[in-house]
Amino acid sequence: MTRPRAASEAFVNSLDPCTREQLAPLYSPLIQITARPDPVDMRASDAAIFTSANGVLHGPPGQGRAAFCVGTATTAAARAKGWNAQHAGDDANGLVATIAQIAPDQRLFHLSGTHTRGNITQRLSQAGLSTAHHAVYDQIMCPLTPDAMTCLHGGKPVIVPLFSPRTAAHFASQINDLGSAHVVALSPAVADAIQGKLVASLTVVPHPNAQAMGAAIATLL
Repeated sequence: MTRPRAASEAFVNSLDPCTREQLAPLYSPLIQITARPDPVDMRASDAAIFTSANGVLHGPPGQGRAAFCVGTATTAAARAKGWNAQHAGDDANGLVATIAQIAPDQRLFHLSGTHTRGNITQRLSQAGLSTAHHAVYDQIMCPLTPDAMTCLHGGKPVIVPLFSPRTAAHFASQINDLGSAHVVALSPAVADAIQGKLVASLTVVPHPNAQAMGAAIATLL
């Protein structure tokens, strides 16, 4: 598991019990999440856009304000922090389409990490909506742990779920021999990031969410 530790553990715990019992999770976070000190200047009438639970964690309290979210987990996290949050899509394209259709008249703030994908702020601004991006956390890349390197070189089958193109590219850059790795990619963009690497198998899930990732892992097992 290459996501930050809390997110990795939450994903493993969300798996079907029969699937989880067959796995020996090895945690090697490739990203360290660090808060950014810049305050967010949001009014009571403003709304937030959240594309990750980390954006919620490091953003301001909701205080009943509206929030448009990617994924059910991010939506739940936003509601728990006081946002009037709605699930607006499972990826950036779905989110942009939903918000553009609703066409809210308040200012929108995309509260995310320093590194983003999908050009959400730009696309919504081009659609005529008042949208700004504010980075509330940074994503610092980390190396694979020695245990992870040993596992990947050990010759036994290893399932590697990858959730972002940046993480996938960083993962692939650190190891030449992925012949024992069964990679499960959240999207075609994630899969593209490891193109050129010989892997045991590569599965791109049909829907970019944790449920589809879990189903693909169960199929591999």
